[in-house]
Parts: sequence; C-alpha cells; structure tokens
Amino acid sequence: MAQLNLYVPEDLAARLKREAQRAKVPLSRYVVSLLAAHTGAGPDWPKGYFENLCGFLSEDFPEPDDRMPEPVETIETRR
Repeated sequence: MAQLNLYVPEDLAARLKREAQRAKVPLSRYVVSLLAAHTGAGPDWPKGYFENLCGFLSEDFPEPDDRMPEPVETIETRR
C-alpha cells in the first residue's frame, strides 16, 4: 500500500482526528474511507483482480489439516 504525506490546515486536522475517534478507527483509515467514497473507489481489491490479472486464484484452495505438534524431549536442568 502506498504512503502519502499531506499538509492540511490545523483546524481540518483536528476535525478529522475527532471524527476518526468518534468512528473508532485510526485516522489514516478514516481519511482513506473519505477519499474512497469521494472517488467512488473501494478500499478493497477490485472483484476478480487476482483471478484476471494473476490467474493463480482460479480454484478454491483446500483448508490445510492442522497437525498435532511433535513431542518435545524434556531437558533436565541442574540447579
């Protein structure tokens, strides 16, 4: 994800921080949601992005089996 640095007036910065706190989200996420709503772009990958451009997610992957951990030998320590 790209990182942008913005210079905004102090009063706007304070307002954005208050609104982000009210929404209980980080400031950066709040600003991204405003920009996405304004531009009509969603914060997620476009539908079918990986299937169409990468071609490696065209099938469902099976859920991996969780194996039991291997036993560990106990080590005696001297005191």
